[in-house]
Amino acid sequence: MIRPLAALAVLALLTGSAVAQDAAAPAPPAATDIVIDPAASLDTTPKQANMLTGFYATQAVIELCAVPIEPAIAEGMAADRVRLETALSMDAAAAAKAYGLVKADVEKTTPDCAEGSADRLGVDAVTAIYADLAAPAPAAPAPAGTVAPAAEAAPAAEAAPAAQ
Repeated sequence: MIRPLAALAVLALLTGSAVAQDAAAPAPPAATDIVIDPAASLDTTPKQANMLTGFYATQAVIELCAVPIEPAIAEGMAADRVRLETALSMDAAAAAKAYGLVKADVEKTTPDCAEGSADRLGVDAVTAIYADLAAPAPAAPAPAGTVAPAAEAAPAAEAAPAAQ
C-alpha cells in the first residue's frame, strides 16, 4: 500500500516542476515612446560661461553702486575672472565686449544700491567668499615638546621680598 502512495507522490512532484517550467515568463515591459521636440531649446552653455556671466553681473553692480571692495578681494576676483575667460578661450577684446553687454543689461535693470537690498546682498555674498579665501590662516600651534620663549624676567630688585 505504501508503494502506490509513494508513486503518486513522486508523480506529483515531477509534474509540479514540469508545469512550473512550462509557465509563461512575464512579458517584458512595453518600450516607452521617446518623443523629441525639435523646437525645444536646450541649455548647452558651458558651466564656466554661466559662472562668468554671473561674475560680470556682480562686478557691474559693484561698479554701478560704487561698492567699496578691499584690495585682497579685488585681486582674488580679478584672478578668477581671468581664469574663467581663459577657460572659455576669450581674448581681452572678447572679454571686454562680453562684460560691456552684461553691464548694459544690469544697467537696464537699475540695480538697487541700498544697503540690505537684494542686489547688494548678492554682492556681499560673493565678496564674503573672497574675503574667506583672502583671510590669513590662523597661526599653527607649536609642535609638542617645544618650549615657548619665556617672557623677560622682572629685575631681581623689583621681586617681592622673601618671607622671613
